Amino acid sequence: MLIRCCFSCRRQFQSSANASRLDLAFQALYPCRMSSKESDSAQTVPPGANVQTRHVGSAGVTLTRLRHSDFEAIQPSLPEYTFSILLAGRSRPWRDIGDGLVVPKGAEAYRHQGAGILTPADTSALWRVEGNHDCLIFSFPKEMVARMFEEFTPTGVASLDRLTGHVVHDPIFAAVSNALWKENTKDAEGGIGRAYGDHGVALILARLAQEAARGPSLGITRGAKERLSPGSLKRAIEHMRSRVADDPSLEEIANAAGLSQFHFLRAFKASTGRTPIQWLQDFRVELASGLLAATDMPLAQLALEVGFKNQSHFTIVFRRATGTTPAQWRARARA
Repeated sequence: MLIRCCFSCRRQFQSSANASRLDLAFQALYPCRMSSKESDSAQTVPPGANVQTRHVGSAGVTLTRLRHSDFEAIQPSLPEYTFSILLAGRSRPWRDIGDGLVVPKGAEAYRHQGAGILTPADTSALWRVEGNHDCLIFSFPKEMVARMFEEFTPTGVASLDRLTGHVVHDPIFAAVSNALWKENTKDAEGGIGRAYGDHGVALILARLAQEAARGPSLGITRGAKERLSPGSLKRAIEHMRSRVADDPSLEEIANAAGLSQFHFLRAFKASTGRTPIQWLQDFRVELASGLLAATDMPLAQLALEVGFKNQSHFTIVFRRATGTTPAQWRARARA
């Protein structure tokens, strides 16, 4: 039955260019259940299984939410690293990526929110999971992971090998992935922007790098407290100011400063006390406050002018920052 599922997945996987590779793989076979008796008809999406996928940031990362109960299935080889983060449920996973069907070390932690299992790129996996399970699964393009890991460990992406047989637990994984999932809705899509997604992805990979770098032979690259030079800081801020009405990615802001994304993130926060995303958000609120007081521009148009793509998310962010709505702010400014 597993072999039939794998062929079924491959056909569906190749049939659509619009859906993500991981989403197609899961839709085709990940939720397949195995019973004690073989069946001639493979059940690809059993009752109760739920799979949704959303795109995050600007680097081709996808985030898939998977809710399921007991199953056994094959995950086909994918050109991405996949990292499954438990949000809720109590399950026990077995996995075979070529070394036999084993329970990853530390699997007892996979009963707690924020536990994660990493599967290498270009690697098929046989999974067997018992219990109810609600998880978010990142798919990181291998080229992006390799490029970013050069910033953190002397051995680069090779250091990830030490994590593939273990469950990695950190509440940050659940908090960040859940925030990205909740914010990345249709209504908020324009509000969070590519840079917000890039920042969340960078946080997840940074924590994985820190876990991978533990041990006497590896160490995290120093310089987390290095500040930006005045010139680099000025170029980054000027770029964000000039693109405030657009949706700049973290990569292009870092490029303006002449740095890699990870180095820029650390150095910008050390220099300003805020992340680039927080700085840009605060600047948009500051700019909106001035426009509210000085113009009669409709709120929907003003939201676009300061970089939000819908009025709803503009109102949420503005109220969170100032304690009042844009309309109330305008009324008080003119009273």
